[in-house]
Amino acid sequence: MISLVEPGRTPSPHRQRATLVNTRSRESRLALIRAALRLWGQGDFNEAYEASTVTDIAQAAGVSRGTFYFHFANKEAILLEMSSATIQAMIDQVEESTGKGVPLRPLSEQVMASMARRVVRAPKGAALRAGSLGFTGRADDGTLANPRLSVAFDALIRYGKERGELSARIDVEEVAAMLTAVTMEAIIRWGAGDRSASWLSQTLQERVAIILRGISHPDDG
Repeated sequence: MISLVEPGRTPSPHRQRATLVNTRSRESRLALIRAALRLWGQGDFNEAYEASTVTDIAQAAGVSRGTFYFHFANKEAILLEMSSATIQAMIDQVEESTGKGVPLRPLSEQVMASMARRVVRAPKGAALRAGSLGFTGRADDGTLANPRLSVAFDALIRYGKERGELSARIDVEEVAAMLTAVTMEAIIRWGAGDRSASWLSQTLQERVAIILRGISHPDDG
């Protein structure tokens, strides 16, 4: 008798192995990031960061040096990975809201509050170090995998223009650059001082709101 099996119900061994490999790869990558943050969070961040080596991070994560280099070119790449994840989350949040018709003002507040929560999870020294390495992304590294901060703001501004909440005459790239500058300055001030997480969240929201308010009323007439 021929047994009829519904297509797609039983994954092939090859697909199962690929899924297992991908899962382990993601787990190794996250383990390396967490291990690095643990090492860098011991005492002064800058001293811990400078003293740590790739071998130290790999051992703390329970993986080999080869596994480290499979995921990251160097320890600086871990900091950039953290900032890229934050930026990608901002982009995803804007894209998700596009279909829901969320007004620009509350959306911008939600995006900046979410960004602040992600930033404060890491040591303050990490924010400063990431900024010095190029938190906004290097000139040749604005890919989808490593988006620049300006790309996230570009998506937000274009969304506002499409909804008619912003002037049709604004230069999206210029506004995104301004938002990037005021955002980075706030993060650096937070990282360099004793300001609280709530200060960062409120400041980011207020700065973005001020700029958006200045370009909210069309003046095409």
